[in-house]
Amino acid sequence: MNLVVFGANGKTGRLVTALALAAGHQVTAVTRRPREFPIAGRGLTVAGADARDAAAVAPIVEDADAVVSVLGVSFTREPVDTYSVGTRAVVDAMSSAGVRRLVAVSSTAACVPDPAHQGAPLASTH
Repeated sequence: MNLVVFGANGKTGRLVTALALAAGHQVTAVTRRPREFPIAGRGLTVAGADARDAAAVAPIVEDADAVVSVLGVSFTREPVDTYSVGTRAVVDAMSSAGVRRLVAVSSTAACVPDPAHQGAPLASTH
């Protein structure tokens, strides 16, 4: 299967990419920093793109059988549009290319806030 992984350079993205390669899939790992991507190997293509850039996303998903989105952001109090704008760009590109399979994973909400820090996430859980 030809998979495209958006958010491939995060912890979850690296795990998804490694597991997909180990299972024998062709994987296109999409990251904003392709030179920093630590995985290499047969069946892997690393593509540099921001998921929020519809023009950059479209050609990447053209030949995909499925897309895996593990988009994430560092915790911030600033407005974040990575999920909304990025997912819209990915889904629009998939629709145009006739790609019908999408798996989206997010662990952002899994962080437990520390009341002493007014909602800032804990560095670790006990």
